[in-house]
Amino acid sequence: MGLLDDLKKQADALKAQDVDRTESMRATAVAVDHALRRTFLYLNDLGKQLNVVQMPSPFAFDLPTVGKIDGLVAKDFFCDFRSKHFIDKDYYGEVHLGYRCWSDKVLTIKKGPDEMERFRDVLWQSNIEHKSEQFRDERKVITHEVFKVRCDFRVQAKLEGDHETGKLKIVTKNVGAFEMDLFQLMGQEMNDQAVEEFAKYFIGRPNQWAELVKRSVLLARPTAPAPRPRPRVEPAYVQRAPEPEPQEEKRGLLGSLKSFIKKD
Repeated sequence: MGLLDDLKKQADALKAQDVDRTESMRATAVAVDHALRRTFLYLNDLGKQLNVVQMPSPFAFDLPTVGKIDGLVAKDFFCDFRSKHFIDKDYYGEVHLGYRCWSDKVLTIKKGPDEMERFRDVLWQSNIEHKSEQFRDERKVITHEVFKVRCDFRVQAKLEGDHETGKLKIVTKNVGAFEMDLFQLMGQEMNDQAVEEFAKYFIGRPNQWAELVKRSVLLARPTAPAPRPRPRVEPAYVQRAPEPEPQEEKRGLLGSLKSFIKKD
């Protein structure tokens, strides 16, 4: 075999490897795309039903030094997505969603000089709308600050896909508590059941989301050393008398809401 033939053979082998690698990466990207697409379509439809129903939220938010805030209504649900170009085409890249846990109550909270800054930081970090006024004595020294806090809390989530590794990163904020949480799944694991369990978790319905995440292969076989995720603190729910709804549960969360709207 001559030199030229040998080089051509090596070049063909490398091209074949590149094709195989590209096809493998494309298959991984498709799995992430389908997971995000499935999530967006379900939650976008769910949001439309929730904006009609405006159901009471079961969440009771614990505002430090103030106490639990409940009696809220879920409203203004939105869902959107962003595309991402990978290899040679556009895929679903991110899904953003959120809604407001709202009531018309305005809390009046008085804080002294030692607590003002710390309390203001809590409000800003949790995106809680508020106004405040500082009071001074005759020597112009600040004696206290009065905060007017609206009971209007934004619950948010962002699902982001890594099309090269096939992983989904899910970050949520203010789901039942003024805190952020991080979850990771493989794209293939975000199936229909997982999407519905996530939706239930996001709006405060009884769910198996935490158990589903624990079963992920990413937790079973970590690919690299990483800090242990902090234990998930379950959202604080308002204790309500259970209402039997056997037929609703069989239809799933989305079917239950649509059936409720039709009854009205």
